[in-house]
Amino acid sequence: MRRFRTDHPGRYMTKAMAALLLIIALCGTAAADKYAGAFMDDGGGARALALGGAFTAVSDDPSAAYWNPAGLSLTTERSLLLMHAERFGGLVDRDYVSYVQPVGWSLFGGEESGFGISLIRLGVDDIPLTSHLEDALDVNGDGEVDDDELLGLFEYRDDIEWVSDSEYGLFVSYAELMGSWRLGGSLKLISQNVGIYSSFGIGMDIGLLRQGIWRNLDVGLKLQDITTTYLSWDTGKHEIIAPAVIPGLAYRVDLPQWDATVLIATSFETRFENRGNLADQYASGSMSTNMHSGMEVGVGGKVFVRGGFDSGWGSEDVTAGAGFMLSRLVVDYAYAGDTLGIQESTHRVSLTVGF
Repeated sequence: MRRFRTDHPGRYMTKAMAALLLIIALCGTAAADKYAGAFMDDGGGARALALGGAFTAVSDDPSAAYWNPAGLSLTTERSLLLMHAERFGGLVDRDYVSYVQPVGWSLFGGEESGFGISLIRLGVDDIPLTSHLEDALDVNGDGEVDDDELLGLFEYRDDIEWVSDSEYGLFVSYAELMGSWRLGGSLKLISQNVGIYSSFGIGMDIGLLRQGIWRNLDVGLKLQDITTTYLSWDTGKHEIIAPAVIPGLAYRVDLPQWDATVLIATSFETRFENRGNLADQYASGSMSTNMHSGMEVGVGGKVFVRGGFDSGWGSEDVTAGAGFMLSRLVVDYAYAGDTLGIQESTHRVSLTVGF
């Protein structure tokens, strides 16, 4: 049986907390529904992460399939985006791949149509599963394992079961230009496997994008899980991913005297699940909002420097990155801060090639 590794106590406690969240999810409680499908958060593409996730009104690369599928109608050539990220010091591996291309047909009578297919994968190995220890850990007998009682896991380290978590989100997306507006949608298939448990779900996102609505101001809107996404576990339990509304703005400034461009973007991820301001940045009643903001400076259309804030204004919420265009290849890197407070940051690298 796998033994507790005393050389990484921070990692152990993080995985223990992750295990408790997974246990709650498998129980199908209403509280768990608030975070169902959270593995898809942050989408894909290092550029978007470096901009603090403020990509709803930008969405002009293959990662648009996640951030705002309406952006796929901007596609002018076949493109492939590959991304790998190690989150929280390598505790979580996350991969994203997206293929997009323009198409010569229209479903709704518009023009400039684009199609894409993309996949998100998140994997966590060596998760300590402790559901069978709940009674032993619940010292005060209140039916819940409190934070203080969780420290008692050390005494039961030889009885912990170690499992792996693999989660997948497959997006099939389409968009076209209809008048002044770009309209797109993504059908998504979700599969999760935690130890011996598994779940499956189907959902849909809808996106709108209007470029130049006022001067160089672009506006975007993503209606996430618009039909409500249902996840069915083989335990007989069910989870619900409630709809979210994500409006966004992007403003572009050309600086021809320096052969430079500046992009300023923001978006507001709004939910109605009574998550409160402990989970989200701003909250009022059942509504809560996380603000994403970022700026990109490009020089000569080849070199880009980016920075932003993701769902907060502290040092742990800072994002940053850079991008380089080498002929038909774009290399992007992004950094995100230590949001878990475990002295580990998130790094993301993505490659985009047009052909």
